[in-house]
Amino acid sequence: MAQQHAVDEHQNDSQLIDNELALNDAISELSKYKQTSNNILAVDCEGVSLSRKGELTILSIATREKAYVFDVFKIGKAIFSGGLKEILEDSTQEKLMFDCRQDSDALWHQFNVKLTGVLDLQLLEIMYRRENPTSASVKSSTKTKFGRYKRRSQFTDEVEKLYGYRRCLELYIEDDKLVQTKDAGGGLFKSNKKSWKVRPLPKTLIEYCVVDTMGMFKLYDKMKSSMDKSRLKVASEKYVEYYRAKEERSYDEYETNAFLPLDIIPQKGTTDFPSTNTTCTRCKRRFPREEFSVTQLRQGEQKCRVCKEVKRLDDVQKNREDNWARHDDNDYIVFPECGKDSCFTFGCSCSDCF
Repeated sequence: MAQQHAVDEHQNDSQLIDNELALNDAISELSKYKQTSNNILAVDCEGVSLSRKGELTILSIATREKAYVFDVFKIGKAIFSGGLKEILEDSTQEKLMFDCRQDSDALWHQFNVKLTGVLDLQLLEIMYRRENPTSASVKSSTKTKFGRYKRRSQFTDEVEKLYGYRRCLELYIEDDKLVQTKDAGGGLFKSNKKSWKVRPLPKTLIEYCVVDTMGMFKLYDKMKSSMDKSRLKVASEKYVEYYRAKEERSYDEYETNAFLPLDIIPQKGTTDFPSTNTTCTRCKRRFPREEFSVTQLRQGEQKCRVCKEVKRLDDVQKNREDNWARHDDNDYIVFPECGKDSCFTFGCSCSDCF
């Protein structure tokens, strides 16, 4: 039987959909909602190692008034033939999501559902951040110290860190209850990787699903003033395809990392991207030839700027671990010339003198 829950102070209803009768009622309500003037939805997926190889067990869809938590694990593939597939594949139905890449990959490769109509808030946050830079933000010059214009590969400031959903709630939404509810659910599935398969689904995880969807409306309202919707739609569609379109996935740090992939958000004033003709040897994405240095191209080991940063950080970490191991073996202790305690690599690796 479907269970009804409320999220305390927020006065928002949620419903666990775990049988076909409740599924039919929910689809009917969502179909009626589409006919309203403010018909945008929020969508999120949960599961065990969520991707094409993992298990998608929960799919949440929310309006501004109510969250529907669909139990995919219990109902099975019939949940999509019952009407969810049409909603998720409807390009005219706008759907707020936060980093839709794994969700899209799982939906397509596990259930043959081709997600579309997404407005990805992780990308909107990047756009908002660009329009509202902090005092610490520094834009690099387009020229080298010799006065020549930089090659595309030299614009290292365009390697941008992605923020997670929880961090965005803290940064932009003054609502401690949302963060506390998310932390409670996060702690539960971090202690048990298969908690999304536990039935009955714990109330803590249901409330987590509600926060992950209904909280998106708060983020959207906060950041939409900086939104160029046409650019965001194009960027979101590229995000939807980012993993889904791959014939094979590597699951390594060059595929999954904490940086915004290059050429996802179009430059201001356009919805187009530069033509591509050269493949990065690490992430396997194609870029303009100018993305790579002449030396890299000559050696046949070209890495895009994101992959270069991933490789650099990996090298720094390995260097630290090697030094810690040598220190534990009492072979010798490295004293960096800069004298900073934070400097762990051989010689010196801090940002001032690496």
